[in-house]
This record gives sequence, structure tokens and C-alpha cells, in this order.
Amino acid sequence: MPAYAYDATMIMNKFAEHPMQMLPLMVLAMGFGFVQYIFCFFMTMRDKKSPFPAYMHAFYLAHDFLFVTLFHQWFVEYKSLPFQVVWLGMVAFNFFELHALYLEIKYDRQESFGKYYDGPVTVWQATKRLAVMVIVSFIILSTVRSFMNDKLMFCVFISTNVIMAIGPALLMQQRRKRVRGSAGLACFILLGTIATFLPEGLGMYTTADPEYFARPWFFILGATCTLIAILHLVTVLRMPKPAAAR
Repeated sequence: MPAYAYDATMIMNKFAEHPMQMLPLMVLAMGFGFVQYIFCFFMTMRDKKSPFPAYMHAFYLAHDFLFVTLFHQWFVEYKSLPFQVVWLGMVAFNFFELHALYLEIKYDRQESFGKYYDGPVTVWQATKRLAVMVIVSFIILSTVRSFMNDKLMFCVFISTNVIMAIGPALLMQQRRKRVRGSAGLACFILLGTIATFLPEGLGMYTTADPEYFARPWFFILGATCTLIAILHLVTVLRMPKPAAAR
């Protein structure tokens, strides 16, 4: 096995042979992501402004679409029920991301892209930029998956958690305004970041293949992302609480 690749077959066998160990770890690793997006959905619908930057939605749409294109792998090659369930979730998230991009174009295009134009940003200008973001993200993710032999998209999954820790934190510092749900979202981002980088026996990635994932740089990356997530939460909590809804 190449030094830069994990053993996908071994990991799938571990899920099949030790479901009581691996399935809870999978729920822990991925469940926080679903909660984060529930926060994002309701905050976006309420405030007409996403707590995630535009490039995150583009990157996540590309990621989720790539996972969906691997239908044959999940349903024919491996026939893995856990990953088939995740596939169905990714199908749903594709629709949510498309809706999030629609809201981005409708309400946030000036904030996101105004710095690139002298006048007001048009719908067409915002649509073109987001389309390019999605295409470039898909190419990058596909290239990373291919060159790293990341068959199960584990490394790509981790990249989405890294972006989740960093993107909303930077956007919050830019906006400098706390809204309802900001603290809750920051809490779940912190918990999701911690869950991603837990050691063997507690984390899905390190337990699935300790030789590949349970290495110093994995934990250094985890510590860095966790620190950013903590600073995000602290930043939100130091801001004035939003006025109560009437």
C-alpha cells in the first residue's frame, strides 16, 4: 500500500465486522455537521444572511455532489449500509446547498462580491462567480481524492471540517455582529471539530485506520482548528446579545 493512502477495503471491513464500535463513531463524526447545517438553514431563512461565507457553500456543494457521483462505489462495490445512508443525506444536502446559493445570490451578493465591482452586483455577476467557485472546488476535491487515493473521501471529509472551523470564524470577525443562533452554532462547530480529531477508540478516522490517521500532524491540525473554533465561540460570547424577538 502506498505510504500516502489508507486501506479502503480494510476500513470497510472494519465497519462490517465491528458495527457497534464504528457506527456510533461515524454518527459522532458526522452528526455535528448535520446540526451545524440545521443552524445555518434556520439562521439563513430568518436573517436572509448565511452564517457561512459564499465559498463554503460552493465548496460543500462540490463535496456533496462528488460523494453522490460515487453511487456505484457505495451501492454496488462495497454495499455498505452506513455509507448508503450517508449518500442519501448527501443527496438532500445537495438541494440545501443549491437553495443556500440561491439565497446567497438573492440577499448576500453585494456583501460577498461587492469588492470586485464598482457598482451594485447583479444576479448574473454573482451567479457566474459562484458557478466558478463550485467548478473549481469540484476539480480540486476530485484531484485531491485521486492523488491521495482517498477512495472513501475520508481526507476530503476532514477538509470540510477544517473549513467549518475557519470560515464562519473569519466571517464573524468581519461582520462583528451577533445574531440569534450565533453562539449555538459556534458551540456545535467547536464540538464537531473536536469530534473529528479525537484519538483512536474515540474518533472515527483514527479508529478506522490508526496507522494512517493517528499521526502527529493529524492531531496538530486538530489542535489548530480547535483553537480557532474556541476563539470563534469566545468572540461571539463577548459580543452584545441580540435583542429578543417579539
